Amino acid sequence: MSRNQIRRTNHVGGTQLARFLVAAGLATTLVVAFALLHVANIRAAGELKKLETARARQEDVLKSARLQAEKLRSPRHLTERATQMNLGLVSVSQLEIYEAPIRKGWQSTDLAKEESR
Repeated sequence: MSRNQIRRTNHVGGTQLARFLVAAGLATTLVVAFALLHVANIRAAGELKKLETARARQEDVLKSARLQAEKLRSPRHLTERATQMNLGLVSVSQLEIYEAPIRKGWQSTDLAKEESR
């Protein structure tokens, strides 16, 4: 084999080797990028699931608070609480408010108890 033939063979083989190495490097880069994006996607899905769970809990608390607020605003509940606390109200309605009888005055024993405190 002559020197020219050897040079051509080495030159052609070198070009093919360089192309192969570039293609292999590009393929490796794409595989690594795909793997990193896949891992990032899995992490983002986990975070999204946590946020959805937290939002569902918040919505449950909000529903509970709304129901409790509606219950506390009802005229029946206000009437019951007024009689329990003896605020001077007998009935609560949108049209009428009645005053309860006046409470008993302080007795001397009650005053003595208050002073000792």
